[in-house]
Order: sequence, then C-alpha cells, then structure tokens
Amino acid sequence: MTVDVNRIQRSLLDRRRELFETVARVEDDLRWLDTNVEPEAAEEGQEENIARLLARLDDRCEGCGERIPAARLDAMPTAVTCVDCAAMRERGPG
Repeated sequence: MTVDVNRIQRSLLDRRRELFETVARVEDDLRWLDTNVEPEAAEEGQEENIARLLARLDDRCEGCGERIPAARLDAMPTAVTCVDCAAMRERGPG
C-alpha cells in the first residue's frame, strides 16, 4: 500500500483553511456581540435593578405580612422582615 503524501497534505491544508475560516467567523460574531449586544444587556440589567428597587417599595414582612417601614428599608435595604419579626427571629422559639 502506497501512501499518497501529497493527497494527505492537501487534505490537511484544506482542513486547516476551513478551521481558520471558522475561527474568523466566530471572532467576527464575538466582536459584533461585544459592540452591539453589551449595551442592551447593560440596559436590561439596569431596568431589572430599577424594577427590583421599585418592588422593594411595596415589600411586605415575611413574618407578619405587614409593610416593612421605609426607615427600616433605608437602614437595611435587604431586610425581608419588620423590626419586630426580626427581633422575634433573633430570640428564637419560645
């Protein structure tokens, strides 16, 4: 069996060219995404943050269901309970 080195070399060079073309297309796509999609994603993120903040204005206590006072949310924006329920949680059962 004779090995046709020239055929194998051509085949490898063709495959190499195809791979370079694929890499170039992927790089072009990534550049496009970097320049065109990122501002949209940042804007969407900002909108989500604003929506979350607005939703927090109507937060209810996970313990009693009453509104969490604005002063508590000002002091602790991540609060999920009112001061009384938080105190009861800290004391524990009984």
